[in-house]
Amino acid sequence: MTPHWADWELRDIARLDVQSWVRKMTVAGTGASAIRRAYNLTSSIMKAAVEEDLISVTPCRGIDLPKEAVKPPQWFTVPQAQAILAKLDQPWQTMALLAFYTGLRWGELAGLHGHRIDWRRSRLFVVEVNTKSGIKEYPKSSRSRREVPIPDHVLEALARHMHGREKDGVVFTTVTKGRAGRLLDDGNWRKYVWWPAVKEATFLDFAGDLRPLPHYPPHSMRHTCASWLVQNGVSLYEVQHLLGHESYQTTQRYAHLAPDAHQAVLGGWTRLESQLIIPAAAA
Repeated sequence: MTPHWADWELRDIARLDVQSWVRKMTVAGTGASAIRRAYNLTSSIMKAAVEEDLISVTPCRGIDLPKEAVKPPQWFTVPQAQAILAKLDQPWQTMALLAFYTGLRWGELAGLHGHRIDWRRSRLFVVEVNTKSGIKEYPKSSRSRREVPIPDHVLEALARHMHGREKDGVVFTTVTKGRAGRLLDDGNWRKYVWWPAVKEATFLDFAGDLRPLPHYPPHSMRHTCASWLVQNGVSLYEVQHLLGHESYQTTQRYAHLAPDAHQAVLGGWTRLESQLIIPAAAA
């Protein structure tokens, strides 16, 4: 951003200049997300300039920005997820099991408190989140603050893990000798728990061949939860609320996995007046 606008006066920048800058970055091969970040920063500066009466109107209006490619969610199959569990030690097996069946974000898992689990009604309440600056509560207006059901076998695993622990404390904490009971660190957990398990785990594919697992991060447990639910007929609306997505568009990434969509296509083909066939080979 700086090299392009370095010699410009704020009052000399017009809307077409901003559009030309965006197109120049696009032609140069700059990624859509990088362009949007640069534009958003420029737009913020221009808005501040308007508020300070340095310019009368922002040139960052009506700008055509490149669309970001929607990346398909990375999710594990059941055999792959089971292979990960087999390579994890406790309490990480229980933590991963909970992630696969609730779709909690890593910070929500690492910030979960015992008193947020409703053992009688088989659900938990997402309120706190573990951040780099410690435990924080989601705003009451946030969709991330939500109620999540827990399958019975996952609840039983949680009960075993919580036996003898402080009922109101953080559910998952460090276990390293001499440093036990501390808040988990995302980077350390990935490095010393998650990636070694993913690297060592193998699974049998549909052909019966032993395969290594895809190199997916912990967040893929959340994608896996959503993918499994959609594949088994749970509506995108319900999945949106379960995962705490602010936007329905975020949840639509899983729409192609819905069984109804596939069945509708297959049903359409079966209703054709006649089907194409491969001619028999000449004798």
